[in-house]
Amino acid sequence: MDPFASSSAYTPFNAGLGGESAGGISWFWIFVGVVVATLIAVVLYMVLPRASTRPVRENFYGGAISGSSGLACGRMSAEAEALVSMFTSRVLAGKEEDDLNLRDLKAVLSKMLCMKQDLMAPQQTITAAKELGFATHMDIQPVADMTARCFSKTVPERDLSIQFEKWRDFGLNMISRLSASADLTEAEVKKAEELFLAAWKDAMDVALTQCIGRVAKDKVSPHDAAPHTPDALNELREYDGYY
Repeated sequence: MDPFASSSAYTPFNAGLGGESAGGISWFWIFVGVVVATLIAVVLYMVLPRASTRPVRENFYGGAISGSSGLACGRMSAEAEALVSMFTSRVLAGKEEDDLNLRDLKAVLSKMLCMKQDLMAPQQTITAAKELGFATHMDIQPVADMTARCFSKTVPERDLSIQFEKWRDFGLNMISRLSASADLTEAEVKKAEELFLAAWKDAMDVALTQCIGRVAKDKVSPHDAAPHTPDALNELREYDGYY
């Protein structure tokens, strides 16, 4: 009898090797299908509920947020918003000098308020002030740089005072020019100055709290004035009046 004449004699052996059920379906592949289906179900359960979520910036800690007047970081000060609105409604649009003065007033307010916003943010990163430009007529250094130094507590109080005094004087000068152009009354001019000084003082109080650190007496900042003796003089003895 030829062993290769018929495969019916080997059918039970092949069935046992392939693990086929009576219906011809492999139990191994059934198990694989169940595992894959389970994994797909788990992934869908984790992904689908989050598919519609979006990152949300809470409060004012995500960047420069303009107020109702369009002032950058204006939401940090109601007084600054009121001041800009006062002049926006009174100054004639299209007059080049007034437009420049109003733009400069907004610029100095934004510098103070965006610095305040970054200093109050919990993450301590430069987000609001990083886009503000440097202007020699109102800044002693870029506001973003000064804010970064505040985080490391390396700003001398003298530098901070000079910067805020410069902002104060420049802002009051712009208010004086705009008030004259808008023909404001004396009471209105006083109100405008009070609004500006309120915003300025609030920003300065935050800066003084966040920027000034405790510096050891034997360590001074390179920005501080300090005595210096040239090396060539160190070899000379003290002159006592005699040769």
